[in-house]
Amino acid sequence: MSRSYKGVRLKKNRVYTVEDLRGTYKVDPNTISNWVKAGLQPSDSKKPYVFRGAVVTAFHEERRMRKSTQLRPGEFKCGACTAAVFPDAATVENMIVGKGTHMFSGRCSDCDVSVMKISSQADRDYFAGLINPNTTVDSRHEEKRAVPGGIGSNSEIDLSRLSLINDRIIHSWQTYAGRHSEKTIDRHLAAIRLGEELMGGKAFDQLTTRDVAKVRDYLKQCLEARDDTAKSQSTVSHTASHLADFLVWLLKQDGHKRLPKDLPDYLKLPKAAYAAALPRHSKAYPDLDEAEALLSAMPSKSIMHRRARAIFAIAFLGGLRAETIVSLRLCHFDAERKVIVQDATVVRAKNGKSNIVNWFPIADCFKAEVQHWVSSMRALGCHDGDALFPSEMWLGSPRSISVAGRVLIEPMATPHAVAEAFRIACRAVEQKYSPHSAKHTLAAERDRRPLTSIQRKAWSDALGHENEATTERHYGKLSDERRCELFEEMGEEVPRKMIAIANEYKIALMDELLEKLGLSCP
Repeated sequence: MSRSYKGVRLKKNRVYTVEDLRGTYKVDPNTISNWVKAGLQPSDSKKPYVFRGAVVTAFHEERRMRKSTQLRPGEFKCGACTAAVFPDAATVENMIVGKGTHMFSGRCSDCDVSVMKISSQADRDYFAGLINPNTTVDSRHEEKRAVPGGIGSNSEIDLSRLSLINDRIIHSWQTYAGRHSEKTIDRHLAAIRLGEELMGGKAFDQLTTRDVAKVRDYLKQCLEARDDTAKSQSTVSHTASHLADFLVWLLKQDGHKRLPKDLPDYLKLPKAAYAAALPRHSKAYPDLDEAEALLSAMPSKSIMHRRARAIFAIAFLGGLRAETIVSLRLCHFDAERKVIVQDATVVRAKNGKSNIVNWFPIADCFKAEVQHWVSSMRALGCHDGDALFPSEMWLGSPRSISVAGRVLIEPMATPHAVAEAFRIACRAVEQKYSPHSAKHTLAAERDRRPLTSIQRKAWSDALGHENEATTERHYGKLSDERRCELFEEMGEEVPRKMIAIANEYKIALMDELLEKLGLSCP
């Protein structure tokens, strides 16, 4: 059984326990112990071990990349795992083949398949040492610590700069942060790791106000920068907020209660720093007429083309995010009520929010495209619980969909199909639009229409925004070019001339007005 672990994707900033790794890699505890003996570096020496995600990933990558000429004494190259492994010493046999050539055979410690290699004197000395009762296994593996966690040029992250001293307390925070969504946890962890790096990898129980001030000063520089180090107001404010939230939690933990209580306050940035940042560029989005033209120009010959058309259309019909679109099932498209049911228990929705999304009142071609797709899927034999947009594996052999007793067609795991649909739609135009541009288009359309205040509120609700301020602040903003066009349309205001009127004439006008009203001055 092959276990190259190439399909496993750990998150680099997270901390994993042995149990976490067992579940992710589908291995037993002994395998993880073998990894540690083979050079996987735990975050500290305490047990049970914890591991940084980046370290575990780099460890496996380094083992896969190591060739037979680079194997260390006692190490084999496993054909199934495609990794350099140390087999269980009890399974190793020394054979003499050919003209006196020594050959070792054994069982891979990861996947239990047979491994073989032409042995050297160093290999023989290594396994002889394991048999020596006065030599511990750990001491025989000390030389493998020279490559902790697979540090090497193939790693995506410079592991030599990582500090692992805080991983155990960060793992405790991850347990606390389970109340957030996975993406929110990742954003918080990115801020925490940035702060840790800027503070020199210092242990969190030794932090001072000066350490936190370093992070604040760095963020101020990012706001003022005009090069590649520049960061937007939103990025800086969120980074400071996430790190401040972590410090508030940290001050309540055992061993950290004596830290200065005002640590989070040192992350507050002055308003002038935010004002100095350049405004973010407005995101490009089509107007509805352009979106309609893009849809009509999309190819429709194959079933994959028609899926792309339907995906593009539903993005505008419901103002949906890419993750939500690919996780919809047929039962979620209700043509009778003209709604899309965003059931967060089965649909990947932002912040796990369920919502009933009304179809937006836009051109009929958008709803017709999606309705045609739904009808064609049901004609193929799809049921309510099947994915609204099946993967290419199913659509490549449509007959398999109509097979009686087949398994449920699960939604696609990634939103790649949505990005591909927008790529196809924009293939013939210079401006390229992202899937998220549909929400900006709809937000801008709201401002173009003469809607009442309650209608505007309903429009924002359909976009999934709890209040109109969210729509106003983040979506459908005017581009610089469009703003200039509007000013041109307004034209120049003609200065008004002041007419000089004598006091006597003013009195006469007032007397005339009072007389018409039947009033008179006393």
